[in-house]
Amino acid sequence: MRLVSFGCAVAACTLLSVPAVAFDHQTPSGHGSAYAPNDRGGSNVTRVDRGEELAIECESIGTPGADVRVVMALDPVQGEAPTGYEAVLLTDQSIGGKAVHVRVPDMPDLVHHTVTVRVYVTNAQGTTACNAGHLRIG
Repeated sequence: MRLVSFGCAVAACTLLSVPAVAFDHQTPSGHGSAYAPNDRGGSNVTRVDRGEELAIECESIGTPGADVRVVMALDPVQGEAPTGYEAVLLTDQSIGGKAVHVRVPDMPDLVHHTVTVRVYVTNAQGTTACNAGHLRIG
Protein backbone atom coordinates (compact mmCIF):
# COMPACT_ATOMS: atom_id res chain seq x y z
CA MET A 1 0.00 0.00 0.00
CA ARG A 2 1.17 3.52 -0.72
CA LEU A 3 0.19 6.44 1.44
CA VAL A 4 -0.79 9.53 -0.45
CA SER A 5 -1.85 12.83 1.06
CA PHE A 6 -4.42 14.32 -1.26
CA GLY A 7 -5.37 17.43 0.71
CA CYS A 8 -6.13 20.31 -1.61
CA ALA A 9 -5.36 18.38 -4.82
CA VAL A 10 -8.49 16.23 -4.56
CA ALA A 11 -10.58 19.05 -3.10
CA ALA A 12 -9.63 21.31 -5.99
CA CYS A 13 -10.84 18.83 -8.61
CA THR A 14 -14.38 19.42 -9.75
CA LEU A 15 -15.84 16.00 -10.18
CA LEU A 16 -19.30 14.87 -11.15
CA SER A 17 -20.61 12.93 -8.19
CA VAL A 18 -22.05 9.58 -9.19
CA PRO A 19 -23.12 7.45 -6.22
CA ALA A 20 -21.72 4.04 -5.53
CA VAL A 21 -24.22 1.22 -5.60
CA ALA A 22 -22.98 -1.23 -2.97
CA PHE A 23 -20.23 -2.83 -0.95
CA ASP A 24 -19.89 -6.58 -0.96
CA HIS A 25 -18.23 -7.80 2.22
CA GLN A 26 -16.21 -10.95 1.62
CA THR A 27 -15.99 -13.30 4.57
CA PRO A 28 -13.30 -15.97 4.98
CA SER A 29 -15.85 -18.63 4.01
CA GLY A 30 -16.34 -16.92 0.63
CA HIS A 31 -19.88 -15.78 1.39
CA GLY A 32 -20.67 -12.11 0.99
CA SER A 33 -23.37 -9.77 2.14
CA ALA A 34 -24.38 -6.67 0.22
CA TYR A 35 -24.27 -3.23 1.75
CA ALA A 36 -25.84 -0.20 0.10
CA PRO A 37 -25.01 3.13 1.74
CA ASN A 38 -28.00 5.15 2.94
CA ASP A 39 -28.94 7.60 0.17
CA ARG A 40 -26.05 6.23 -1.91
CA GLY A 41 -23.15 7.42 0.22
CA GLY A 42 -25.13 8.66 3.21
CA SER A 43 -24.21 8.95 6.84
CA ASN A 44 -24.38 5.29 7.86
CA VAL A 45 -21.02 3.91 8.98
CA THR A 46 -20.15 0.27 8.31
CA ARG A 47 -17.55 -1.52 10.43
CA VAL A 48 -14.83 -3.39 8.52
CA ASP A 49 -11.62 -5.12 9.53
CA ARG A 50 -8.11 -4.52 8.24
CA GLY A 51 -7.44 -6.88 5.35
CA GLU A 52 -11.14 -7.35 4.57
CA GLU A 53 -12.02 -7.46 0.87
CA LEU A 54 -14.72 -5.15 -0.51
CA ALA A 55 -16.35 -4.84 -3.91
CA ILE A 56 -17.59 -1.35 -4.78
CA GLU A 57 -19.97 -0.99 -7.70
CA CYS A 58 -19.98 2.21 -9.70
CA GLU A 59 -21.69 2.76 -13.06
CA SER A 60 -18.66 4.20 -14.89
CA ILE A 61 -16.18 1.47 -13.84
CA GLY A 62 -17.16 -0.87 -16.68
CA THR A 63 -15.97 1.54 -19.39
CA PRO A 64 -13.12 -0.10 -21.39
CA GLY A 65 -9.78 1.57 -20.68
CA ALA A 66 -11.04 3.48 -17.63
CA ASP A 67 -8.50 4.39 -14.95
CA VAL A 68 -10.00 3.54 -11.54
CA ARG A 69 -8.63 4.82 -8.22
CA VAL A 70 -10.06 4.16 -4.75
CA VAL A 71 -9.33 6.65 -1.97
CA MET A 72 -10.06 6.33 1.75
CA ALA A 73 -10.15 9.86 3.20
CA LEU A 74 -9.97 10.08 6.97
CA ASP A 75 -13.05 11.72 8.48
CA PRO A 76 -12.47 14.37 11.17
CA VAL A 77 -14.22 12.48 13.97
CA GLN A 78 -13.84 13.85 17.49
CA GLY A 79 -11.80 11.51 19.69
CA GLU A 80 -9.89 9.84 16.83
CA ALA A 81 -6.15 10.45 17.08
CA PRO A 82 -4.46 12.18 14.12
CA THR A 83 -2.59 9.85 11.78
CA GLY A 84 -0.35 12.37 10.03
CA TYR A 85 -2.08 11.98 6.65
CA GLU A 86 -5.46 12.85 5.18
CA ALA A 87 -6.12 9.99 2.76
CA VAL A 88 -4.90 6.60 1.58
CA LEU A 89 -4.82 5.54 -2.07
CA LEU A 90 -5.70 1.83 -2.28
CA THR A 91 -3.37 0.13 -4.75
CA ASP A 92 -4.38 -3.51 -4.13
CA GLN A 93 -7.36 -3.55 -6.49
CA SER A 94 -8.87 -5.42 -9.41
CA ILE A 95 -11.76 -4.62 -11.74
CA GLY A 96 -14.60 -7.03 -12.40
CA GLY A 97 -17.56 -5.80 -14.46
CA LYS A 98 -18.84 -2.57 -12.93
CA ALA A 99 -17.10 -3.19 -9.58
CA VAL A 100 -13.66 -2.52 -8.21
CA HIS A 101 -12.43 -5.08 -5.68
CA VAL A 102 -10.16 -3.67 -2.96
CA ARG A 103 -8.68 -4.77 0.32
CA VAL A 104 -8.93 -2.60 3.45
CA PRO A 105 -5.31 -1.66 4.21
CA ASP A 106 -3.66 -3.54 7.07
CA MET A 107 -2.33 -0.34 8.59
CA PRO A 108 -2.26 -0.03 12.40
CA ASP A 109 -2.69 3.77 12.10
CA LEU A 110 -6.18 3.26 10.62
CA VAL A 111 -7.54 1.11 13.46
CA HIS A 112 -10.49 2.81 15.18
CA HIS A 113 -10.71 5.50 12.50
CA THR A 114 -13.61 6.46 10.25
CA VAL A 115 -13.00 6.99 6.54
CA THR A 116 -15.04 8.13 3.55
CA VAL A 117 -14.49 5.90 0.50
CA ARG A 118 -14.57 7.44 -2.97
CA VAL A 119 -13.95 5.83 -6.34
CA TYR A 120 -12.53 8.09 -9.06
CA VAL A 121 -12.97 6.88 -12.65
CA THR A 122 -11.24 8.62 -15.53
CA ASN A 123 -12.17 7.72 -19.11
CA ALA A 124 -12.57 9.47 -22.47
CA GLN A 125 -15.63 11.37 -21.17
CA GLY A 126 -13.72 12.82 -18.19
CA THR A 127 -13.50 12.03 -14.49
CA THR A 128 -16.37 11.00 -12.23
CA ALA A 129 -16.42 10.29 -8.51
CA CYS A 130 -18.56 7.68 -6.79
CA ASN A 131 -19.25 8.23 -3.11
CA ALA A 132 -19.08 4.78 -1.52
CA GLY A 133 -20.02 5.83 2.00
CA HIS A 134 -18.28 5.65 5.38
CA LEU A 135 -16.30 2.84 7.01
CA ARG A 136 -15.05 2.40 10.56
CA ILE A 137 -11.90 0.30 10.56
CA GLY A 138 -11.56 -2.17 13.41
